[in-house]
Amino acid sequence: MGAWGPTIFSDDMALDIRREYSILLSAGNDNATVEKMLMDYYSDIFNCNDPDEDVFWFVLALCEWKKGRLSPFVKEKALSALESGRDLERWNTKGNEKDYKKRQKVLGELRDVILSPMPAAKKIKKTTVHHCPWKEGSLLAYRIVTAESVKSHPCYMQYVLLRVLKIKKHPVSRLFDTGYYDESMLVGLYDWIGSEIPNPEIADSLCYIPIEEGAISKPTGIMDLSQLDGLSAPAKEKITNGITDLFKEKSLKSVWLDWLPTGECKGDITYLGCDEDFGSHIPAFFESKLYSNTYTHFWPFDVTLSKRFEARFEKH
Repeated sequence: MGAWGPTIFSDDMALDIRREYSILLSAGNDNATVEKMLMDYYSDIFNCNDPDEDVFWFVLALCEWKKGRLSPFVKEKALSALESGRDLERWNTKGNEKDYKKRQKVLGELRDVILSPMPAAKKIKKTTVHHCPWKEGSLLAYRIVTAESVKSHPCYMQYVLLRVLKIKKHPVSRLFDTGYYDESMLVGLYDWIGSEIPNPEIADSLCYIPIEEGAISKPTGIMDLSQLDGLSAPAKEKITNGITDLFKEKSLKSVWLDWLPTGECKGDITYLGCDEDFGSHIPAFFESKLYSNTYTHFWPFDVTLSKRFEARFEKH
């Protein structure tokens, strides 16, 4: 069961269906088409006693009802699933009495909603996509401004320099090709921090540094290295070094950054110019396979940058 709670949307598949239903409607499909697309995609859970089948009908019925588009077919399927009691029985386990009662209440409320007068069909807005405003090779002055936890940090309000290494497209739908996509950018960090935006030419004399340095985690307690005692010293050293490398946290030379501002995190990015030929001469620093995290908000990125440069401000 991919659920982490008794509510309708406290379930991995439920969240996927809700998201995809809205996206597919906003991409210009009518309700009947979206129904068929979702049913075709999840066809392997139907008519085989898969407990997720009931969840599918619950979620789709609720989503359609809220949009004023509940079809008689989906309504019948959801009511039939509710009447069967199969889903509720999954929650009837020892030690789970509290969640069982909550699920019972949730399903009762869902039945009441499905049987109640449906709201008028809501107008569906077109899919909103977010294309990166900068190109590969762009030089950006990024200011550390968003993280509450770094307001007392010496790096707060300081600028760092980023280079846009790559732009990646993300389909808005994870299940279907809608022709719509968002973009995020892979950025590299220069070895520089300052209180004012510098002359862009300074980048020509700067080196890149990892955005986050890795630390070696020793595999103590994970395996008995005494079993290597019978080997020759060179062989033992080679194996030991190999094991250590397996547990070494790789340095983050670059990170994917979702640059979209939110209500709490506006961000502060200044465009300083673009190296139009950057894609054909990416620095050797990035030639090896890039190991990178994705930062979906400015806040954790600010925290990482602050930690990266805090030693520059330490009093000696």
